[in-house]
Amino acid sequence: MGCHVSKEHDTKPMTEPEKPEAQAPVPAVPTTGQLEIATPAPGAAFRETLGGRHPDSLTSIGNMGALLINMGKLEEARPLLEEVLQAGREALGDRHPSTLILIGNMGMLLQQMGKLEEARPLLEEALQACRETLGDRHPSTLRSIGNMGVLLQQMGRLEEARPLLEEAMQASRETLGDRHPSTLGSIGNVGALLQEMRELEEARPLLEEALQACRETLGDRHPSTMGSINNMGLLLREMGQLEEARPLLEEALQAKRETLGERHPSTLGSINNMGLLLMDMGKLEEARPLYEEALQASRETLGDRHPSTLTYINNTGALLKQIGKLEEARPLLEEALQAKRETLGDRHPSTLGSIGNMGALLKQMGQLAEARPLLEEALQAQRETLGDRHPSTLISINSMGGLLKSMGMLAEAIPLFSEELEGLVELRGMEYQETRGSANHLVQLLRNAGQHDEATALAAKHDVCNDSDDDSDDDGSDDDGSACACTCC
Repeated sequence: MGCHVSKEHDTKPMTEPEKPEAQAPVPAVPTTGQLEIATPAPGAAFRETLGGRHPDSLTSIGNMGALLINMGKLEEARPLLEEVLQAGREALGDRHPSTLILIGNMGMLLQQMGKLEEARPLLEEALQACRETLGDRHPSTLRSIGNMGVLLQQMGRLEEARPLLEEAMQASRETLGDRHPSTLGSIGNVGALLQEMRELEEARPLLEEALQACRETLGDRHPSTMGSINNMGLLLREMGQLEEARPLLEEALQAKRETLGERHPSTLGSINNMGLLLMDMGKLEEARPLYEEALQASRETLGDRHPSTLTYINNTGALLKQIGKLEEARPLLEEALQAKRETLGDRHPSTLGSIGNMGALLKQMGQLAEARPLLEEALQAQRETLGDRHPSTLISINSMGGLLKSMGMLAEAIPLFSEELEGLVELRGMEYQETRGSANHLVQLLRNAGQHDEATALAAKHDVCNDSDDDSDDDGSDDDGSACACTCC
């Protein structure tokens, strides 16, 4: 068999996918109580003829706000939703069903703007009031349950999000049926959460169900269908099935460009995700213009501190690191890390990825002493928050082992590389190229450390190369396969 020997095996870059697309309902126009609508009309016309507080005026204003959100014009939508929410509270009271919809809509807008801490009290208020006034199985309550779960997921509180998203899915199946659009959104939400929790085999049937049903009931170009196509492509990518993932991510991107426009936040997420897949496939030069397109447009439309913009900053920096442009990568990775610490907190999964990225860059630049505290911080926090077998934790284990190896601390590095290999075998299996690279690398390190019996046993166990002629390939220098974390959308 052919030998794949790598000095420090190249784990998957910790670029961030723009997260799987949660199917939280698009802010809805109230359709109950005094704000029930007949036919939408321009808000300005209603203001002039009926006054700003007339129910039809408020309905029209809410419609306009929802339309702007669908167009990705979040800053323009905000004053409209704030106006209609204040009027709803004053005219109907805080517990009226229409007011609860408006509260939820405002929370969802803030969520889409990346203002997660501002969104949380509104979504909590809407959920508690819906449970108390409408009951746990009312459609508005189920929407609020799902919205709260999606917010917690975006905040990195995956274990807290799970029971809410599962509750919404189960109740929607029982009350609305399996093919109702809200049910399909809930199914996709649970699948996306499981995907983020790296329970990939459990996620797959849910995402397949949601995608098939969305295609059949809503059509290929419906926003929910495009989100499901994106999510299925990301799942296949996570499972290492890159060629199978590509046509889905390409389909989602093309459809969004044509239906939503080049600057819509969802389109930017798909541009990023396509770049991420190309990066995984080793097509770095093809990935670069996509990352740069997403980053420039996101800075201009969402602002420098929006979570999606931070994802694109991180990913562009990670790509530049991968192609050896370290000085160009550094200010981007520093910007992403500082902003994430300030906006998301030190323990958010995205922040931990950026901490690891910065440490890996410093290591590659030869600044080992500066790299060590960052890599240690990322690894310890990921063990505590994500668990020892999470893919991001395994990347940090590899990075920490590589740093110790570069510092001449081979005895301390070998247990980390052994732990990483065990995790990859459990997570991916030996058929995965990354796992075989890890096994070959560890066999080599064991031989270099004089542990020949251990090296031979490991090579036999995993059916990998144990040719002593390969000793020359590892001279103790560092090729830097240290991982850099990219994120999807």
